[in-house]
Amino acid sequence: MPVALLPILATFLGSIVAGLAFRVLATLGFAYMTYVGVGALIDSVQSQVQGLFSAVPPSAAAILGMAKVDIAINIMIAAVTARLLLAGMDKVTGSITALALMNKAGG
Repeated sequence: MPVALLPILATFLGSIVAGLAFRVLATLGFAYMTYVGVGALIDSVQSQVQGLFSAVPPSAAAILGMAKVDIAINIMIAAVTARLLLAGMDKVTGSITALALMNKAGG
């Protein structure tokens, strides 16, 4: 009797494992594509900002350098990257972090 159930059990477990493996690979593929896409987007924004700053006259560039505008722009780009990272982590794990909870509460 148990020998007769073995092919049914093998088919059942095979279908579960195949579905789970497909979901894991699909999730990893989407995560990789998102990572590559966001990285390319941030690199594009940084190169665009650097290109715009290269067109600034030298006297204005000196004033912007003393005002540390370049550091402020880098901080803003890093903040956007961190926000995207936290949002992606919330989606992957299914948990809500304290920062995401504060954002949803309007705080």
